[in-house]
Amino acid sequence: MRLPESSRPRHVPGAIRSVRFRAVLALGVLVAPLGVNTMAYWSSRAVITPGPVVAGSFDLKVNGGDALVEAGLRVDAMVPGSSTAAVFTVSNASVADHATMLYTIAATAVDGSPSGSTAALTAKVTTDSATTTTGGGLTCAGTGIQTGTSFNGVLVGTPRTLVPGASQKICIQATLAPSAPASGSSTITVTFRAVQKDPQTP
Repeated sequence: MRLPESSRPRHVPGAIRSVRFRAVLALGVLVAPLGVNTMAYWSSRAVITPGPVVAGSFDLKVNGGDALVEAGLRVDAMVPGSSTAAVFTVSNASVADHATMLYTIAATAVDGSPSGSTAALTAKVTTDSATTTTGGGLTCAGTGIQTGTSFNGVLVGTPRTLVPGASQKICIQATLAPSAPASGSSTITVTFRAVQKDPQTP
């Protein structure tokens, strides 16, 4: 007996490949009772024809675009002890079946002169849909999904699920410590990275 063979689709950006199945069953029996030559064979064969190969797209957008400049998170005018924040809309603009995505967020920061501003910045990330104005500046008032984090590293490490056509609000807050150096500066780059969720995974 030959076992069914199957091949799982490879994750190829921009394409969804079909799954091929082939099942073959063969059974042979030879019977020769009391010296009488009698022979019988049974066989069965089933073939499942694969479906069509369908092309699509896998597209993550932030505030409707693929690349943003400043995007509302301005840290150049901050003073020691203050904070600023901005809300980002993360959307799955994919056009394909099984294009559910898992996304994470990371950041890098580069000091200007004098150095030390990046080390004095801490990040907070929430799912607030709007920022809150306080005496110290703009904040993300909700419960953080990650907080107390440097802007040089992971901001959201646990992948967040986003189905095609759906969107989520992400609020990112930057707080400058009171001990930050005077006249310092920092250039922050925030990266949203998405991968396709395995269709076989619940």
